Formats: sequence, structure tokens, C-alpha cells
Amino acid sequence: MIPSRILDQIYRTFYEITPDLVCTLDGTGIIIDANKRMLEHFGYSKSYVVGKSCFDFITLEYKKTALAGFKEMVEKGIGPLIELQMIKNKNETFFGLCKGAKIGKENEESDMYLITIHDISLMHESLEKIKHTETELEKKYDELKKTYDTLMMMENKYKNLYDNSPDLLRTIDLNGIIVNCNQSYSKNLGYTKEEIMQSSIFKHTADRSQADLKKGIEEWKVSGIISNIEIWLKRKDGSIFPTLFSGNSLFDEKGKLVGRTVAFRDISDIYAARERIEQDQKMINQQYDELKKTNFLLTAAEKKFRSLYDTSPDLMRTIDTKGVITDCNDAYAINLGYTKPQTLGMSIFDHTAEKSLAPMKATFDSWKSGSSITNSEVWMKRKDDTVFPALLSATTFYEKDGEMRSNTIIKDITELYNARQKIEENESRIREQYEQLRKTDKSKEEFLTMITHELKTPLVPIQGYVDILLTDTFGKLTDAQRQRLEIIKLNSQTLSKLMTDLLDVQKIEIGQLRVSKTRHSLADILSHVVENMKPTLEKYHIEISTQLQPDLFCMCDPMRIEQVIHNLINNAIDFCPKENGKIIIKLYHDGKNAKIIVKDNGVGISKNKLEQIFVKFYQIDTSVTREHGGSGLGLVVCKGITEAHGGKIWAESEGTGKGAEIHILLPLD
Repeated sequence: MIPSRILDQIYRTFYEITPDLVCTLDGTGIIIDANKRMLEHFGYSKSYVVGKSCFDFITLEYKKTALAGFKEMVEKGIGPLIELQMIKNKNETFFGLCKGAKIGKENEESDMYLITIHDISLMHESLEKIKHTETELEKKYDELKKTYDTLMMMENKYKNLYDNSPDLLRTIDLNGIIVNCNQSYSKNLGYTKEEIMQSSIFKHTADRSQADLKKGIEEWKVSGIISNIEIWLKRKDGSIFPTLFSGNSLFDEKGKLVGRTVAFRDISDIYAARERIEQDQKMINQQYDELKKTNFLLTAAEKKFRSLYDTSPDLMRTIDTKGVITDCNDAYAINLGYTKPQTLGMSIFDHTAEKSLAPMKATFDSWKSGSSITNSEVWMKRKDDTVFPALLSATTFYEKDGEMRSNTIIKDITELYNARQKIEENESRIREQYEQLRKTDKSKEEFLTMITHELKTPLVPIQGYVDILLTDTFGKLTDAQRQRLEIIKLNSQTLSKLMTDLLDVQKIEIGQLRVSKTRHSLADILSHVVENMKPTLEKYHIEISTQLQPDLFCMCDPMRIEQVIHNLINNAIDFCPKENGKIIIKLYHDGKNAKIIVKDNGVGISKNKLEQIFVKFYQIDTSVTREHGGSGLGLVVCKGITEAHGGKIWAESEGTGKGAEIHILLPLD
């Protein structure tokens, strides 16, 4: 796991140097900050932009869309993904894909919002050209749908390319401990990712390279630079292989070096080739120098990206089992001297130099038999019959029709790499930013689920040993000891409930809350909860009464309904006066539903806050001292469970000091 200080540095650096256009707004849409990329793209200084309304930079025909999106973002905390036409300096315009979300705490009066903008002018211009060339509405619809399907197919292909990348990546701290790695790294070394985490890099280093690696680490700690060092790695089975690796340093918020991310290139094929052609040492040295130079250029280009994990290959093509090119990127077609329409339908052997026809056929047959192709050296042929050396890697995927296809990555290892990389840059940036947004959302959900489970684990032995101690099993307790153990028990129960609520809220938010419905008497369920809570009610001298209509049966999950009523009674206890508190629970038939009301004579709720109490982490009044405390999650869980049963829940109150009522409607059989 990457330490939090490294994550802080990464995300802080992301705001300032990310290729995204990023700005911060207040609750009225006034710009209060903007990153360097946005200022350069718009052509303004920060002093000019800060203090102006964001709507001043949006064309008139898109202001209504922008206002609607801003309103939704303020109401929900996160805005929709919308396309806007924006105004740059000198009245130039461009189209941007905008997404916004609230930052800061829920109860802060001065809200702030983080807005990201992706320049999609090229994509927009392409779509406009398509629209203008179509003459019939039905044709327009078909063309747009076809474009959408193609984009989705390309997304799957590019994800396939990343997941099967031949590059080996790992991240380490200053002590040489591995805190992260990619799939290629773990698979190539023969370990699972879990076995690699928290292990030393020297465990994966061959004996012959131990001294070189130690020296490199010490030099890196002083200079912060490490590039193109030759290291032999050791697999789990004891076999070793040579690599070239380069590192990208990571710093904390004070600029202190805290770790680095390293990219490895497996150069086993180069060493094998060197052994086969020992008689021609000059050629070997020339080839090795060329590969090292290429690796240096690749590393320099990759450092422009936020992470080495987000790099992409040079030329890409898709072929079928007959060797026919069914798709390719612009860089492939341009580099070989064709237009894209000319390229589609050609054979891969049309683009293979004569001296590589036999190796290419062997590689192609190997792929069709199910083998993985990685860094196979071939010579490619352009339309003008010029040739160039390349490294070829291929992965397999299946189209919607079930037909086998290959995504092929071709890395040009000549001096033309830099020119070609600039051509690919615009297309790859949009794809990488889209993938990063998806990964960020997924990482947020996975992190909350993981940390909630991890926090609950130590509570089990704590609660178990406290219960054992309270039985005097290990000796008679003094009153003071017993009192303190009861405090530990109460707080561990509170923390356990908080973890349960967090898990339930997470399940609700991602639509994974499950209820198992069977037919039950609601009066029996409510009576059971009230009976179990009487000791707590008596402790706080709170009177509870019930008015329950019998024979009301509902298809429900009894454990979940008990959880809702338990939360509502606990909530009422928190806000009731502790000497003359009163709680009334009602159950009666209401049309096609059963209605449940939990009423108390507590502090009440202002009418303008009635809807907010069902918002995550919201507190009615943080100044109220409550014995049980509160996380602001209980009512969120109640709402999620109720709605999972097809019901509704809401609050009613005449105002502060006049008590409150929680109403629930559940559909009857």
C-alpha cells in the first residue's frame, strides 16, 4: 500500500502539473483558484481569472447547460459530465468536457467545488464533420451509434493492452521496501501481488547485481536521479534475467525524498542475441547502444505523464486470424505511408520487410496457437519500400461476434520515435484521462470497504476479552476496574456499530444492499425491538409506549427492519431529555401500506433541516452534548433499508424544542 504522505504529494502535484484544466469555485460560481495548465490553455493570468464568474468564460448558447449542471452539483455534491463551449483569450473558443464535485466538509457554510475540463475540440470537430456530411436523419443516428460502439470496443482493447503490458513497474520507499507493483511485474517474477507487497527489492535482485543496486540506491538518495541502469532480477524459482530500469522520484509535501517508482525493461532477448552473434562484437555493441538510447528517450517521454503506469505504446493495429488488418491507429497508418482506409484490409505481410517474412510468419502462427508474443524483433516496410526495426508485442481478445483478434503493439526503435510520439499524444491523453477518472471512482469505493473491514477486525478480540474479564474468570475485579471495562465495552460496541453503518452506507451507495424478504408480523418485530431496548431506556429514565395494530403482515427482512427501528429509537434517546423523556411508537394500516411513526419529545428539528438529516454525516446540532454521540450515518442506513423494501421514510417536526417524528411507509402483502 502506498503511504499516505506519498498519495498527498501525488494529488497535490496532480493539481498543479496535470494536463487537465482544473479550477476551484465557490458556492456562487466565482473562480477562486486555477491550475497552470488551465491558465495557459485559456491565455489569461491567474490575477485576471480569480474573482470572476466561471460563466463569463462560457459562450451564450451553452450558459443554460452550464447553469443547470452547476445547480445539480451544488444540490447533490457532484455534478454531471457536460459538454460546454468555452471562451479563451482573444475571443477564441473550444469545446470542453466538464465534471465538478464538492470539496470540503458537509457542514461548512462556504462551499468550494473542484472542476476538471477536458479539451475535446478535436473530437467535437470530428462529430461536426460527420453531422454535416450526413443528409438523412436515420443515417445520422446509425453513424453516431456505430461511432459509440467503436469507442466502446476501443476502450476494451486499450484496457486489454494495459493489463497485458510487457513493462514491469514497482514503487518503493527509501528503505527499498516494495509498496506497489503492476501485474506484469508480479507475473514475470512468479509471485502473487500479495507476496510481493512489503518485501525488499533485494529479494528480487540476482546476486551479481546486489552491489550495483545498493550503490544505485545510495546515489539516488543523494541526487534524486536514476536512469538506464542494468540490473539482473531474480524470479521466485531462482532463475534470473537482465533488465534496464529507470526511476521517477517521489517527494512529500516538504520536498523531502520519500520513495520512487521504477520501470523495468526485460532485455533477455538482447542478451540471447548477443550470445548468438559473439563473432560480430561491433554489431552487438551498436545494437545495445541503440536500445539503451531508445530506452532513454522512452523514459524521458514517460516522465511527462503523472505516473509511469499510464504510458502507452507507439503503433497499434488489430488483425484477425487471417492476418488481415481490421483496425489501426493514425500513427500506424502515417508511419507506414498510407491513409487509414488504405491500411484496413491489407495483410500484415504487406508491411513486413522481406528479411523478416519468415520470422513474422512464425510469430503469427505462434499467436494463433495461443502463445503470448512479447518484444519480438522484426523489420517493418513502408509504402515507399523503406524499412525500419521494431519490437512487436501481441495480445488476444474476442470481438462481439466471438471471433479471435490480436491487438499488436509495434515500438519503432529508430530516431523517428519522438516525431511519432507527438502525433499520438492528443489521442492518448483523452483516453488516459477517462481511464484515470474511472480508476479514481473505483479506488474510492474499494478503499472505504477495505478500511471499514480492517477497523472491525480488532474489535472482535477486544469485545471477547472484555466480556471474559467481566465474568471474573481471571480474578475478581474492583469496582473501578469493572467500571472502566464497561466503558471499553460500550465504546467498542459504538465503534462496531459505526463500522456496520459505514459498510451499509457503502452498500447503499453502490446499489449492493441485499434484503431477504419473508412474510412477518410488523407488530411482533416492533415489540421485540422495544423489549430488547428497555434496559437502555430505563437507564436514561425515558418512558416508551406503543400503539401497534395487530395482523399487519409485510414481505420484509426482519433483521433489517429491526435495525431501522433500533436506530430510530437510539436516535430519539440521544435527543430526549434524560429525566422526563417520552417516546411513542405507532403502527397502523394506511391504504396499501403499513405506517410506522417514532415520536419523541426531544430538541426537535428546524423545518428547513428536515430533509438534510438523511444526508450522510449530517448532524442536527453539533453543539448538543449527547451521551451516545453520533456519526450522521444511522438515518442514512434507515433510508437505504426502507427504500430497499419499496418504502419511504421522512421526518416531521414543529420546530426546535417541539420534538420530532420519523414516518415510515412499508408496502403490505
